[in-house]
Amino acid sequence: MRSVVIILFFCFLKLCCYAQKPVMYLDSVNPVIQHDSHGDSIRKYFSSTIVNYSNSPSKKKNVVITAFYSNKLAVNYRQALQKIPRLKEFGNPGSQFYVQFIDGYAGKYAIPVFDSSGIIITANGINPQNVNEYQFRVIENKRKVVLPWTTPKLFCKAYLMTKIADPNKIDEFSAYIGQFKETYGNALTFQIRKISMPDSIETSISAYWVKWQPRVVGVFTFSQLPEFLNIFKKQWTSPIEDPNQSDWSKDIALLKLKKDFRYNENDLIFYLDDIIKSKRIIEYNLVNGKDSTGWTVNDFDFNLVWLKNLSPGKYQLKIRYSVQRNNICTYAFTVKAAWYQTLWAKAALSLLGALAGGFLLLLWRSRKQAEKLKEQSTLKQLVQTELKSIRSQFNPHFVFNALSSIQGLITKNDSQNASKYLIEFSNLMRDSLKASDKEFVSISTEIKILENYLTLEKLRFGFDYHIKVSEQIDASAFEIPGLFLQPLVENAVKHGISALQENGQLTVTFEKLNNDMVVSVNDNGKGFNENESANGFGLQLTKERIKLLNQTLNGQQIEFSVKRTDNKTQVIIHFKNWLI
Repeated sequence: MRSVVIILFFCFLKLCCYAQKPVMYLDSVNPVIQHDSHGDSIRKYFSSTIVNYSNSPSKKKNVVITAFYSNKLAVNYRQALQKIPRLKEFGNPGSQFYVQFIDGYAGKYAIPVFDSSGIIITANGINPQNVNEYQFRVIENKRKVVLPWTTPKLFCKAYLMTKIADPNKIDEFSAYIGQFKETYGNALTFQIRKISMPDSIETSISAYWVKWQPRVVGVFTFSQLPEFLNIFKKQWTSPIEDPNQSDWSKDIALLKLKKDFRYNENDLIFYLDDIIKSKRIIEYNLVNGKDSTGWTVNDFDFNLVWLKNLSPGKYQLKIRYSVQRNNICTYAFTVKAAWYQTLWAKAALSLLGALAGGFLLLLWRSRKQAEKLKEQSTLKQLVQTELKSIRSQFNPHFVFNALSSIQGLITKNDSQNASKYLIEFSNLMRDSLKASDKEFVSISTEIKILENYLTLEKLRFGFDYHIKVSEQIDASAFEIPGLFLQPLVENAVKHGISALQENGQLTVTFEKLNNDMVVSVNDNGKGFNENESANGFGLQLTKERIKLLNQTLNGQQIEFSVKRTDNKTQVIIHFKNWLI
């Protein structure tokens, strides 16, 4: 009996060891990688890191290894090494070349992986014709070989424009190494070699699976919304606009951790340190004594938790990431009660109200409170709309596409156009940031932003566009809401003329109609159903802004409509009494 127990114990240990082995998918290509011919879907779901070893310029270019990993949760890409020092332990030694995109990690150290999707590895320069010249292997924690030297057997369309396999031809296919998953606390290193040079590593890249939990770096009350918006803008400032951007999470002037709040400080924003691409990543549970909200999905696609209308009491805010539910951050705080919220004060006020017309007093207070709540509600909507507007200016997909187009010009040795469009791109980022600080800008300023944007999109799709302003309208004298037309033009490009390439036609016109101004955005794309597109980011943002602006404008109104005429889509914005 004792021997049977010992055998079962060792079998259990062996099973545990087997369960901890990394999972490797080597027999099929990930569907996103396999079916994406233009890169948009890849960039929607994945960030990427590119690495290859740099030899003498006279030698043939080495294989370029590319890693794809989920972008739904990430630490600050440029401060990752400081926040996760252990990444350096699994860095790639030797002289190497790597590319760090705006939304990706550097390749000189291990890539941090936070969720179960793992990491996908491809290799440019290896194709079906030369695959028998190369092998790859996988090493766990730089000590244990978990996959010995193996010849690649799958291929996918090349994600990068490189000339490695044939210096005179752009690589059409890349070797698909596989998709890999590891347990947290472990690292995998992926190495590629030439069979003719078995003792030399052609290129390598590492990934480290990190145990991670949210970290609150600042708490803002409703009265501190300006400070909150400043840190929000600072976080999303493009590295192109500020190449020496410091770690925003260490800004002690704007970010403060506070535990005690007054009774009227009951709308609190808890700001987190990480990059969030989906509100489903953050889950929180607000505990007040024995009462608990239960785990709730966050309300925002940003790294913040906004708690509203909190009653006095002692709270514990528990926050976790849905990809690592066992790692929980707990933040304790207190909302103090006002004197009139205590038990004795309520009794005294009730008695005083009964003796001195408390009913009328309560009615008056109720009316004031309703007006205050309405005012706060409008202000909150304006703040949320501004958040969306600021974030939309730095859409990672658009930024990456613009940079890819510039990279394509550089690859073609068209340095003059590359420099020209890089300047246009920086101008667009700068003008957008300036416009985001103002509720209204001149028509000429808005047109300048549209021209910078359309110039960059024309580089990608080759369409033709025109912006026409009636001679009866002084573009420098009259103003419209800042960044008002950009989402509509972007929508026309994305859903309309992008598919037509050089045949696409886009026209933006400003016309005077009595005391009104009519702006129309016309495109010859396939069109769309307005009801089906009601949840689109650009149109939804514009409709929200129009609704809020119409509540504040005095004697002026804005109307919005979409129609389809002569196989053209026309978006019309009617500014009533705008030219008085």
